[in-house]
Amino acid sequence: MAEIDHEKIRIVAYELWERDGAPEGRADDYWHAAVKLLSDEAHSAEPTDRAATPMPTPPTPPI
Repeated sequence: MAEIDHEKIRIVAYELWERDGAPEGRADDYWHAAVKLLSDEAHSAEPTDRAATPMPTPPTPPI
C-alpha cells in the first residue's frame, strides 16, 4: 500500500471538519476519516471530484 501524503490528509481532514460545522475536540476522528477516505480513493478506479478541489488554508485564530 502506498503512503498517503500528510499534507493531503490534513487538507481532507480540514474539509470534513468544516463540513460538519467545525466541532471542537475531534481532530483525531477527522484525521482517521481522511486517511480512510484517501486510502479508499487510492484503491478506487475513479477519483472523486473532491480530490480535484483545493482546500483553503485554515484560518488563523484571533489574538
